[in-house]
Amino acid sequence: MIFTEIIEESKLNAWNRLILILDKLFGFKSEGKSKVRRVGQGFDKNSGEHVIQFEYRIKAINQSPIPKIRNKTKLVADNKK
Repeated sequence: MIFTEIIEESKLNAWNRLILILDKLFGFKSEGKSKVRRVGQGFDKNSGEHVIQFEYRIKAINQSPIPKIRNKTKLVADNKK
């Protein structure tokens, strides 16, 4: 990482720093606008852990949605002996 990038990152607040880290983690450059929001919060009684769920969204330029694969193959019993 370049020294100037470190200086610029230190000026960001925590949410903007998180967005920058996620953009770098998933390989998105400054080509689109990304955002993070907290969608849920709770406590897991089994593990004794506090759980916070985040949603990360990015509007990536020149990308289309990933097509869903629908498998409609029916399983047929093999009655041959």
